[in-house]
Amino acid sequence: MPKLGAAVGFLMVRSSRELDRLVTAVKIRWRSRPNAWAARANKIFIAGCARSGTTLTQRIMKSFEDTFVWPPEARHTKFYLLDRRENNLVVKRDSRAFAHLAKLPADIGLVYCVRHPLDVLTSVHPQTMGERRFHTTADRWVLEYALLSLRKAQPARDILYVRYEDTIAGPDAVQRIADRFGLRPRVPVTGDGQRPIHARSLRKWERNEDYRAYLQGQLSPAVLGPMHAFCREFGYDMPAWTGATG
Repeated sequence: MPKLGAAVGFLMVRSSRELDRLVTAVKIRWRSRPNAWAARANKIFIAGCARSGTTLTQRIMKSFEDTFVWPPEARHTKFYLLDRRENNLVVKRDSRAFAHLAKLPADIGLVYCVRHPLDVLTSVHPQTMGERRFHTTADRWVLEYALLSLRKAQPARDILYVRYEDTIAGPDAVQRIADRFGLRPRVPVTGDGQRPIHARSLRKWERNEDYRAYLQGQLSPAVLGPMHAFCREFGYDMPAWTGATG
């Protein structure tokens, strides 16, 4: 009997989950109709590798008028589940965004955050400090460099790139996002009452031999290939010890 009870309980939980997924799928389909409010709203998705400035860009989005920023990370389908009346909706990608970014619907605008890869690979995060030294591994960086699959699937997509270094240098200037998406600044980012934005996290690997040794152990040829291409595209220099040329 205990085994039967456990089996029935398992099936009930599984059925409940399946029902929840079905209800969510139906709601997304209904709210994504061309004449539905969620379809008409200005939807802006923030993507990019972890530790590339997605959270900082999310903070910037909060400085615009008539804009709701969903606090947690989520998939792009979250837009169609929000019961909001702001005309501008913002969602920041979840940890699996690299796997589904190529399926981003055409009616969702994309802000893609980039940062020097070596800074990304030597950036810590409170959630993973107890598990590993730095948050993003080299293999993970390659996976999260999802632009390649997105461009192949959607060659005509308009993407707004935001460099972390530019945001750090002039966070208020990065409100140029407003021009792309028709937003209106409500307050300057530097006057939003949150902690100051500093540049101490930039290029630590140039000054720290231990960081360089760590990176040299991480950067395999399979990683360096896409990394060099990424740096050429976004204007980052790579040190000579990575095999960079010119």
